[in-house]
Amino acid sequence: MAPDGNETFVQNGWMRASERKLTTTSENIFKQTPTELEPIPSFRKMVPTPAGKFVPITIPLYFEGHAYRAGSRIRITIAAPNGSQPIWSFSHAQPEGTTANVSIEFSPSKASSLTLPIVPGVSVPTAQPACPSLRNNPCRTYQALVNNGS
Repeated sequence: MAPDGNETFVQNGWMRASERKLTTTSENIFKQTPTELEPIPSFRKMVPTPAGKFVPITIPLYFEGHAYRAGSRIRITIAAPNGSQPIWSFSHAQPEGTTANVSIEFSPSKASSLTLPIVPGVSVPTAQPACPSLRNNPCRTYQALVNNGS
């Protein structure tokens, strides 16, 4: 949320839990070495999620071109497949013969993180662009969100 009371959609990412294995070399779909800011899923090895256990998952947010200004707040929404995407969908979002459950573990000892880069040498105007003036970044008046998790 920007200090002017508006929120702007910046980026989304997704990761199927069974495809969470990250590559460590340049032998990947992008033919480049992954970094902390640009993790690259291998997409070559399916790793089943152990029943009843939580596993760490990295969700890449590629090529984000948004300048975050002082006073802005960042909202992260986590949803099941198709939960926040009205236009497209996954073809196998629900396992056959069962229901899909999405659970997120959080505690002081299992903190989540969001890593964003600081790009040197880029001059960013201090004023927030008017809503809706950013191409492909819809914005709206800030809407409070209630966490309905269990």
